[in-house]
Amino acid sequence: MHARVTQFAVQPGKLDDFVNALESARPLMHERRGFQALLVLRVEGSNPPDVRVMTFWDSQQALHESESSVHFYAALARVMAFSQGFPIIREEEVMISDFPRASAAKA
Repeated sequence: MHARVTQFAVQPGKLDDFVNALESARPLMHERRGFQALLVLRVEGSNPPDVRVMTFWDSQQALHESESSVHFYAALARVMAFSQGFPIIREEEVMISDFPRASAAKA
């Protein structure tokens, strides 16, 4: 399993707008082959809000293919409208996870 970890500095007063923009992208993520899970974390007490968005994919290939979609860049642009500067984006290999498989969740 692989993860895309994206770190955003959200503009002051724009956290709700940021979260709403992420929520609007969730259905599109579920349509992508290999998508497993989404996790959004806020560093407690951070001001401006420091938010990590993690998407989990069943393979590195699925992660890379998700970036070939115009929907990925449209979603990124929507959330960036409420963040300061360009986010830090990195790819990581998941060593241990306990997420239910997406296919099992749909059953």
